[in-house]
Amino acid sequence: MSAAFKPVRHLYEDALARLSWLEFQQRIAAHFEGLGYFVECTRAGDPVERGFDLVLSRGDETLVATCKHWTAFQVPHDDVHRLIGQLPTSGATGALLITSGEFTRSAIDAAARFRHVRLVDGRALRALLGPIEEPHGFRLPPPDSPIWAPVSSGRPVHRQATSRGASRAVAIAAVAAVLVMALAMLTLYTWYIRDIHVAPSGGMAGARAVYTHAGVAPAPPPFAQPPHPPGTGGAP
Repeated sequence: MSAAFKPVRHLYEDALARLSWLEFQQRIAAHFEGLGYFVECTRAGDPVERGFDLVLSRGDETLVATCKHWTAFQVPHDDVHRLIGQLPTSGATGALLITSGEFTRSAIDAAARFRHVRLVDGRALRALLGPIEEPHGFRLPPPDSPIWAPVSSGRPVHRQATSRGASRAVAIAAVAAVLVMALAMLTLYTWYIRDIHVAPSGGMAGARAVYTHAGVAPAPPPFAQPPHPPGTGGAP
């Protein structure tokens, strides 16, 4: 669809909206046949498109009708002018532009200037046709189907499920990181801290063993007395 088309103000989601284009046209034709019109479907049999879908004849009255099975976009004024242009060559006494949705404001204004053209929008059409059964083969999902589950955030259900899965993965990763850190601290205590606590009972040899295990050279003991010069006997 072109960007010039305007979306409908109200989106119908009923059996009429789910009809195919051909079924939509056939329902309209059947309605006018029930009113006593002789109905000719022009586009179904004519190799050359004449610009309208139905010719409705009853007595001295002849109407041409164009059916627009549009549910998402409003029918613009171009279609009104196109139908008006077909009237002189069709020999019709009037014209109908029928849609399952809505018309633009400009389309309504254009039709209002020509008394031989009548617009039938989705609301008026549903009133004319009455209840419509669901198309063949269509079944609504059961009430317990996930499609009916309310979504408060306005996002699709599968996106919410993905978000919850991502949050769960982040929590698991955080717990795993804490466990790895705890294991590393336990290992550090087992191999180093414990040996340092045990070293005083083993004297200097035990301390040297700890440093050797850690791969570093031992530092001199704090406040160590310098060696006595020979012959002094250590006297002050």
